[in-house]
Amino acid sequence: MGHRLKLRQQIKKATEDLQRLAPPQNLPLATPQESKAITPQETNIHRKLTELSEEFHNKVVAVGRENSKKEIIDQLKLSVNKSGDTSFPVVTIVGVAGIGKTKLAGLVYGDEEVKSFFGLQEWVHETFLVESVATCVTEAANKGKHFLLVLDDFKDEECLQKLQQKLKEASGVILITTRSNFVANKIGGKVKPYALQGLNEEESWSLFQQIRGQGSSDIKEDIERKIVRGYCGGVPIKVITVARLINCYETPFSEEELKEDFLQELKITYYDHLPMHQQIRFVYCSLFPQDHEIDAERLVHLWMAEGFLPRHLSDPHEFGLACFNDFVPFVFEVAGRDELGDVKSYKMNRLMHELAKTVAWDDNVIVDSEGNGVHEGVVRASFHFALDIQCGIPQALFDKAKKLRTILLLGNTNNSRLPHEVKMATSTCDEIFNTFNCLRVLDLHDLGITMVPSSIGEVKDLRYLDLSHNNIEKLPSSITKLFHLQTLKLSQCHILKELPKDLEDLSCLVHLYLDGCLDLTHMPRGIGKLSHLQTMSLFVASKNYHMGGLRELADLDKLRGNLEILHLEQMKFSASLDPKDNKYLRDKKHLDCLTLRWDHDDDDEEEEEEDNEVDKEDYKSLECLEANSNLRVLCVVGYYANMFSDWLSSIQCLVKFSLNDCPNCQFLPSMDHLPHLKVLELRRLDSLKFISKNCDQTSADDAEGSSSSPSISTPFFPSLEELTISDCPKLRSWWETEKGEKDRPLFISISKLHVQCCRELHCMPLYPYLDEELVLVDSSVRPMRDTVHAKTSEDLLPFTKLKSMVIERITESPPESWLKNFTSLENLRIRDCSELKSLPQGFRYMSSLQRLSIERCPKLELDKSESEWKGLKQLRFLTIREIPKLESLPKGVENVTSLKELGLYECNALTSLPDSIGKLTSLRKLVICECKRLVSLPKGIQNLKSLDTLIITDCPRLLPRCQRETGDDWPQIKHIPNIRVDLNFLSHSGLYPYYSISPMQSMYYKYSASHGNNFYEDNSDGCCLM
Repeated sequence: MGHRLKLRQQIKKATEDLQRLAPPQNLPLATPQESKAITPQETNIHRKLTELSEEFHNKVVAVGRENSKKEIIDQLKLSVNKSGDTSFPVVTIVGVAGIGKTKLAGLVYGDEEVKSFFGLQEWVHETFLVESVATCVTEAANKGKHFLLVLDDFKDEECLQKLQQKLKEASGVILITTRSNFVANKIGGKVKPYALQGLNEEESWSLFQQIRGQGSSDIKEDIERKIVRGYCGGVPIKVITVARLINCYETPFSEEELKEDFLQELKITYYDHLPMHQQIRFVYCSLFPQDHEIDAERLVHLWMAEGFLPRHLSDPHEFGLACFNDFVPFVFEVAGRDELGDVKSYKMNRLMHELAKTVAWDDNVIVDSEGNGVHEGVVRASFHFALDIQCGIPQALFDKAKKLRTILLLGNTNNSRLPHEVKMATSTCDEIFNTFNCLRVLDLHDLGITMVPSSIGEVKDLRYLDLSHNNIEKLPSSITKLFHLQTLKLSQCHILKELPKDLEDLSCLVHLYLDGCLDLTHMPRGIGKLSHLQTMSLFVASKNYHMGGLRELADLDKLRGNLEILHLEQMKFSASLDPKDNKYLRDKKHLDCLTLRWDHDDDDEEEEEEDNEVDKEDYKSLECLEANSNLRVLCVVGYYANMFSDWLSSIQCLVKFSLNDCPNCQFLPSMDHLPHLKVLELRRLDSLKFISKNCDQTSADDAEGSSSSPSISTPFFPSLEELTISDCPKLRSWWETEKGEKDRPLFISISKLHVQCCRELHCMPLYPYLDEELVLVDSSVRPMRDTVHAKTSEDLLPFTKLKSMVIERITESPPESWLKNFTSLENLRIRDCSELKSLPQGFRYMSSLQRLSIERCPKLELDKSESEWKGLKQLRFLTIREIPKLESLPKGVENVTSLKELGLYECNALTSLPDSIGKLTSLRKLVICECKRLVSLPKGIQNLKSLDTLIITDCPRLLPRCQRETGDDWPQIKHIPNIRVDLNFLSHSGLYPYYSISPMQSMYYKYSASHGNNFYEDNSDGCCLM
């Protein structure tokens, strides 16, 4: 324990040093409580967070904050109060404890540019006296100076409001740092709070080295990097703590010892300083298994059900999300994002998860299949194994845990088990409801439940009920007796036909999840009376209700998140009704994603051909469904009218627009001006002739990045990153009147472009900046050819940033040297190109190519392109499939010495492989499948010392030659550790219980040992595929 004594001595010395430090020059406004000397009692270990933070801010050089500093300074200068402003401007930096908020504010405060811009600067920590601050600032304002006031570690928004009122005539800005996202959101005003993120891996390592200094050097760098990566999650205070701990060790230490000490420091410096309500929420997370992906929304719903969120707030859900964000990234780290870049899931930092389990109380228990650890005081139980009729809730829970309030199922929630025979008996459900009368949270998702017993109505305190992914056709009416129910999850209950008719009795219901319940026939009357409802993921229109029942939506203006409206074809209008008078969605400003779906059958099509009534009805229904301008995602499916409502062009916050299965649509509403549109998807639009009707609205001169000088007008699709156009057989041009190559605008932000089954599309905007993925299937190559010749203002060669490309069913010959610019391309797949006779010129310039797949090109002669292989210095994976003219390994491939995996599939003309294959010295895997005329393996294969795996399937002439010991080709392959010939697997390195055929596949093979001869038999039914 010598190192701990040394650490405490260092802390004491640091405290004494801090006492001797003179207060900053510009802190005259501190209250007496703030300026008093630090007493000896404050040198205890529980003050270490403050001391480390002080030392960090005063002695440690900031790392990785240059961009943040510039952004804050720019925002401060833009935000300076102007005469007549209604509220005094505030810029807020928000982040967890130890993330570096104060350090960043100090960098801004001391910047020379800031000092020259603001004539007066003041810094106040935590509490402050409004009158003192106001007086000091007003004096400066009277001298005509701008002022900057920093309120560090701010907590009291009421004081801020008073201060803003007194300063409304002054010229300046307030910079605030705070740990509370809720406070930051409340005081943010016109400027969105700046959420300070953690450091990246290299920045964390730089800070670690700075703290580590000349300490012990007997630890390898890769081990220290692993510690920084696994322990710290980019949080500076964690980096500092672990670096100082390592420096304190005077003798060699184990990782377990370091972990124990680090957890103890986290408890003292982080957990013990959390407010009690945050400690409770943190401890609750001990119920989740390690590496469990956590949905923030779900966790907030659980906190709300447990009573961990104040009920008096106008929006407890918003407060709960702010509390969750207060844990990011100290506790929670981002695990996944959706296609729009929004965070979809989080994981707990591994050590923070261990800390949560360490400080967890006895009333939280993780239940195993035997019921070990269950006792009478258990209040919350989570199950990390999959429950079913064979492995159900342990009897010990029923016998002992009579006060149970929470049952959480936390097995694999990503893949439903519904297709399999998984059933939980109705009697088991009944026993749960009758035994645990105090339940607040009940999770019974994906258990194959077919009927919910009426006894569920007796669980009066239930707040959260998850019945999703079950085979429920109807819910019992008694469920409407759960008057406290806040969250009801029925997602993916595919055969659910109806909801209880008295659903309006659930007056506390906030979240109703119905996504995937496509068999629902209607919504219950009165659902619009659920005034607290914030989530209703599905609404079903019905012809039995006036206006399809959509009037129920009119008052549900608190709805947020996703909403899908089904069966809009059921809406019927009277001749006198003006659809513009019925705005059911316009005031729903919190709604993020809206899907509008019409489900016409074949009879509707016939009716439309006769009198166009369907067209008119669909147009009227779309007019009624005008969305709020805050909407971010809009999907329209099955719409039969030939034109769109004007409101679609006015959704300024739209990020994604998807249009699918609209057979009569001829052109799109104007969208090229929308500033935030990132994703545009157009699929199966049979009548689409052009996309933009106003052909002269934007020209190439208006497009930023064009060869002409940029115009002040809005750039053409300024934010568009992903464009998909698929199955639009009549689409000829983007514009009603085709544009010449020089007159076309450029997509300036495009990353992914998919054009499929659009053979007539010859004229569209150019895309030289494309950098991630191009997929061109059964479509014209003219737009691509035109883009190759496009000129940009930066003189950037088109396609030089592109990483991945798929070319499929292209009949036109590509332009000469069409690949010459593709110097960053890493993945290329060429498929079903019936006219391709040789590899295109310029192939050798693809110096970054790592994966190449060539499939089903009947006229392709790869031997004609020997020189084109020379430049592929980075090629790792090569697949050749169904190339009928391939008789041997293509000439030139033997020079691609970087190759690690080679696959030859269904090449019926392949008769031999050259000895020069032995030059592929990096080759690790060779797969030969269904090459039935291949008669032997080359002797050169024995030179492949790195070859680890050889797989040969359905090659009848090779089978006898590769037999162990007796085969003619055995001598040149016997050095290979893993061999599979047809359905046999031979191994020199022992039993491999699972063997993956390809990193691109999820198909696995099992092997069982045949004793005595080290021979392994493949038990799989599949063949070798890539």
